[in-house]
Amino acid sequence: MLGVGAVIGDISAAVVFTEPSEVLMRQVVARYGFDRLPATYGELFALFEYCDCLDAASGVGMRPKDQLGEWQAASFVVWRRKNPDLMPAIELYCAGEIAQLRALHLQEDTMTRLGRKYLEFRD
Repeated sequence: MLGVGAVIGDISAAVVFTEPSEVLMRQVVARYGFDRLPATYGELFALFEYCDCLDAASGVGMRPKDQLGEWQAASFVVWRRKNPDLMPAIELYCAGEIAQLRALHLQEDTMTRLGRKYLEFRD
């Protein structure tokens, strides 16, 4: 997936995407309301964890459409307790408000924050 020069052992190293993987990553970042690709491995790995949280809270792909409301109501209770700072993003994602989610990510510089937090966690 990653281009020449990839050094996965150093999570602060710059990510180099191949042409096909860049196309896929642009789809991922657009789907989850980001305006840029991850620049480091820390941002890349943290982005995947973050997106996984949004998906888990939404229930999409895990529950039938007619059960999503019930799933989301229950998951919101858990996420509010587990990680209340994530709730604004979860609520926007679950509501399908991707433009507003993108604005939130820009305002909070979420990608950079995720990458820094990932680096701190690994140290």
